[in-house]
Amino acid sequence: MESRKNLDRECLRLIKVFKDVSIQLNNKKKVKQYFNFHQRNLVILMDEVSMEIPKERNRQEKKFIDSELSYLLEKMGNLLEWMDQMCPQIFDYKSQAPIKVLQSEKSKIRVVLDLIKTELEAKCIDDKLSELTTSVLDPEQISTFRDIRYWQTTAMNLYSKIISNTEIDKFGIIKVLIGNGINHRDFFSYSKAFILKEIEKKTTLSDQISAICTLRKEIRMLLIETKSRQFQVHPDINKLVRKFIREELLLLRAMEFVNHETAEAGIMNANYKVSFSVKQLAFFFHLQMETGIIIWQRAKFAHQYIARHFSTIERESISEKSARNAHYSHASEDIKKVITKLSEMLALAQERY
Repeated sequence: MESRKNLDRECLRLIKVFKDVSIQLNNKKKVKQYFNFHQRNLVILMDEVSMEIPKERNRQEKKFIDSELSYLLEKMGNLLEWMDQMCPQIFDYKSQAPIKVLQSEKSKIRVVLDLIKTELEAKCIDDKLSELTTSVLDPEQISTFRDIRYWQTTAMNLYSKIISNTEIDKFGIIKVLIGNGINHRDFFSYSKAFILKEIEKKTTLSDQISAICTLRKEIRMLLIETKSRQFQVHPDINKLVRKFIREELLLLRAMEFVNHETAEAGIMNANYKVSFSVKQLAFFFHLQMETGIIIWQRAKFAHQYIARHFSTIERESISEKSARNAHYSHASEDIKKVITKLSEMLALAQERY
């Protein structure tokens, strides 16, 4: 009991010292240095005590020490909490948080993430997005006081948005995550894939341009909840997504211009019948792309070109879906047929030219 009274008195004494120092120094920079020095050392001491407690629990003859160390850890945690609440302007939020605090806060955040996952499943949101959301907000990535604040705020904000919006969809979740500064690499990759998929759903170039313009408008009008980023070393997710949309839009408009010009020249309506099957024709284009003869940023442009300009001896018209499926399915007999034709072309070129 005496040791606990001493700890209580010492905690009050330190609080008084901190108050006196902040008044006497009358210099924000020096006060900050003083506070941060003691904050870091307090965290180090808390971690050492946290690691010592399990050792003491294994010593049957010294059970009382375990109790006293736990009380000491509690008082240090209270002092650190007081420093955070009373001195937020000079508290070092970028510094490492103690093990005890991290364990407690991570546990609370996991509870919220479980609620988020349950709500997403109830609203039949894509399983991949549900898993991604809990993955990018995995509390194991937390290490500093700033991280704790950010994860707490973001998790609660996301949960409140999901339960308050009964019609929220995949794009709605993406917008909430962007608005809260989530800039995890996996989330950026998912966002790009989602945008491309939304564009590819449209069958005509004009519809694709319209779709991406709608997405751009939604992102531009997005309410940014916080200026903080999930990871300070990663770039701003909002700027990255907007840049990606802008580049895709420029590409589609360039394609629209080329289509218009070639149509005016009478080239666009050209159609060629080939002796290849659809799979053989797709493999022939695949080889040209692999060797750099044809340069397209994405394979879908080849699928579109084949569908618009070619027919085979078997089929008068080729759908884009058929071209796409054939592009990724190469049977040995089709490969042999293309190799034979390429060999004939090479022999002809060597003989005549």
